[in-house]
Amino acid sequence: MPTEPLRCAGALIVDDDGRLFTQRRSPERSRFPNAWDIGGDHLEPGVIAVAALRSIGR
Repeated sequence: MPTEPLRCAGALIVDDDGRLFTQRRSPERSRFPNAWDIGGDHLEPGVIAVAALRSIGR
């Protein structure tokens, strides 16, 4: 089991009407399949959170 902490970033995205963007996790995910979640990504070493969040959905 890894001893390093898992680094990740997440964002709450709200539109002008106050609606919150969420996404459903894939049914093939090993953890929390089909669960609703906020946008986010794991951070590779040397990657800053803002850069990881910009890549969501690309």
